[in-house]
Amino acid sequence: MSRMRYVSAELKHIFKNRFILISVCLAVLVPLIYAMIMLSPKWGPYDNTDNLPVAVVNNDLGAISEGEKINIGESLLTSLQENNVLGWEFVTSEEAQNGMKNMQYYMTIEVPQDFSKKALTVLDDDPVKPELIFTQNEGLHFMAAQVTNKAVETLKTQLSTQITATYVENVVSQLKEVANGFGEAADGAKQINDGTGKLRDGSEQILDSLNEKSPDIGRLANGANQLEDGSQTMKESLVSKQEDITRLANGAQELNNGTGILLNNLQTRINDIGRLADGAKQVNDGTSQLLTALNEKSADINRLSNGASQLADGASELHSGSTELLEGAKQAKSGSSQLKDGLNQKILPGSEQLAAGVQQAQAGVNETIESMQNLQAALEQLPNSVDGLENNVLYNLIMGQLNENLKTAPQKQKDFQRLVDGAHELRNGLKNDFNPGMVTLDNGLAQLVEGQQQLQNGASKLAGGSKEVAAGNHTVAAGWKELQKNVAKLKEGTKLVQDGNATVKNGWNDLTAGAQQLHDGSSQVRDGNKIVESGWRELSSGAMRLHDGSSQLSEGNHTVKEGWAKLTDGVSEVDGGLGQLSDGSEELHKGLEGGAEQTSSIDPEEENIAMFAEPVALAGKVINSFSFYRDANAPYILTLALYAGVFALSFAVQYRKPVAFPSSAIAWFTGKTAKLSMLVVIQALIISLYTLFILKLDVQSSISFVLFSIMVSLTFLMIVLFLVGLAGNIGRFLALTFVVLQLSTTGSALPVDMLPEGLRNLSVFLPFTYSINSYRNIITIGNTANMWENIIILFVYFALFVILALLVFMFKYRSLREQANLNNKEEVGESVG
Repeated sequence: MSRMRYVSAELKHIFKNRFILISVCLAVLVPLIYAMIMLSPKWGPYDNTDNLPVAVVNNDLGAISEGEKINIGESLLTSLQENNVLGWEFVTSEEAQNGMKNMQYYMTIEVPQDFSKKALTVLDDDPVKPELIFTQNEGLHFMAAQVTNKAVETLKTQLSTQITATYVENVVSQLKEVANGFGEAADGAKQINDGTGKLRDGSEQILDSLNEKSPDIGRLANGANQLEDGSQTMKESLVSKQEDITRLANGAQELNNGTGILLNNLQTRINDIGRLADGAKQVNDGTSQLLTALNEKSADINRLSNGASQLADGASELHSGSTELLEGAKQAKSGSSQLKDGLNQKILPGSEQLAAGVQQAQAGVNETIESMQNLQAALEQLPNSVDGLENNVLYNLIMGQLNENLKTAPQKQKDFQRLVDGAHELRNGLKNDFNPGMVTLDNGLAQLVEGQQQLQNGASKLAGGSKEVAAGNHTVAAGWKELQKNVAKLKEGTKLVQDGNATVKNGWNDLTAGAQQLHDGSSQVRDGNKIVESGWRELSSGAMRLHDGSSQLSEGNHTVKEGWAKLTDGVSEVDGGLGQLSDGSEELHKGLEGGAEQTSSIDPEEENIAMFAEPVALAGKVINSFSFYRDANAPYILTLALYAGVFALSFAVQYRKPVAFPSSAIAWFTGKTAKLSMLVVIQALIISLYTLFILKLDVQSSISFVLFSIMVSLTFLMIVLFLVGLAGNIGRFLALTFVVLQLSTTGSALPVDMLPEGLRNLSVFLPFTYSINSYRNIITIGNTANMWENIIILFVYFALFVILALLVFMFKYRSLREQANLNNKEEVGESVG
């Protein structure tokens, strides 16, 4: 199908279906309906402000000015009753508060009780500005709040003008009193002139007397200087010795503090010295107990040593017997019987006694070592109670000997443990090994060789153990004797420590008593020096006061001398000034008389008072004004109406499908664009003609208005065609979002210059901005250059979206042709089949 035939098919398609025709007609009328609703009303937001309820409360009690009562609050109420700027309601304070709580009033204006009284304080020393109190309920409506704000400012200006007029009237009335005062002042100036002549005669007599007494004043000043020099010498002498007296008093105080600290330390440590003496006695008693224990256990150690010797002898005999038993098997029965008897009668009881003795000796040794450790711990605690004990030679000697003995104590304990183990091993060997062997030997000589071998091994072990026991017991006996000697020496040392500490205790008590006497003497010295220091300070203070008094006396006399000379000069000047005063008072008398005449002539009229109260009048003009409030919103409403009409057409006319298969994408795009362009041009003509001829909107150029409306419609058509053709319902949603985005960013509600920076930058890229600006120039401003600048930018939008829409149709046409080819192949296949 050719391009022209397809365009014709697109146009005819509207009239083939009644439903489509009705939908298209309704869509075409959308801008008209929008304009009828939004542009028909001629009223503005300020036409009905007299319906806006505002509560007015007058609590002003008035005031008295120049004997007349004034009440600015009543004057305000009278002026408000005569105008209908707002819906004034004159109520009480309680009614106003209830009305604000019930959302009945948009604002409450209150004139306080002292409003007139404060207005009259303008000429007082502390003037107070009167305050007009208002409460605004901005939450009811923002626009109403702006109207009431303007009304409050008007009331403030009106009251200020009224109060200023009152001020001027008061000042003028006071000027008349000033004229009377000038007359009285002129009379006073005449009296001053007469009195000045008499004053000049008296000043001449005073001047003669001052000149006569001037030499006496000089001698008085010289004597005061000599008195000041003498008092200065005495003050310097006393002050120079003050530091020595203070050091003496401070030294006595430090001496007393030192003796106090010494006495306190001695008294504090006296208990420690007592504890040291008691500790030394306890150490001596402990060493006595230790020595006694060692002596008591000496017999046990000797018995232990003898038992070990007997054990060694028995072990030797046992070893010899085992050898003889090995040599003669024939005498085995007889020898074993003798051995058994000797074992039961001698060896076993001896081993039991040996084990018990060794055990008892070990307990004694451990008890001795524990006593020595306790003694060491007690001696180590003594330095904590007795200062300087670590440096005591005897104490260190005792501790050294005791530590040395305790160092060898673990080794002795180990030796005793080996001795105990050997004794137990010997006892167990005899009881558990040797004795059963003897019984076995007795019961069966068949096992003679084996028993003899066991006996040989047991005898060898017994001989070795007995030798170790004997050696250990000899070591214990030698160590025990050495320990007895050392403990005896330790006892002698502790006795010396005890005696030395008793001597220290007695000397400490004597030292404490002497320190007490020394402290008492230093306290007396300290108190005496304090008295001397206090007296010296009082003497120095008196000398300083004497010097200060003499200095003041000297300075006072110098001042008197200088003052006398100045007084003489001053009286001379006064005498000359009185002459001038006489001449000046004459001139003042004449000037005051003239001022009284000029002031009494001031009598301003009402026009003069009004000029004082409101000296400035506004003289201006408004250009490019609007006949009606709707004219201000017309650019925004027309732009939105045309976009809404194009958007409505996207629901009535198919944007995405052809009415027939086109010959090319350009033919499809041309036919669809021609049909839609015709419809949007009709929309633009209808709304333009209705606005011009029915609503009678006053514009700069009707032709420009109609042509620009057509261009705006075509530009919006290309934008919506691109979005809907590309994405269908999603495109319609984007088109709706696009218009919502521009509602507050293109200068509709507020000028673009008043928007935040981000919205200002965004508005540059939105077509509504340039449509509204162009309409504003065509309707009211008439700036042709600015209009064409905006039209050019809108044409760029038009051209850009024409290209984008054509690309969408070309892409859609390719898909459409592929689908058609596929359908043809299927039809051919069915016909062949």
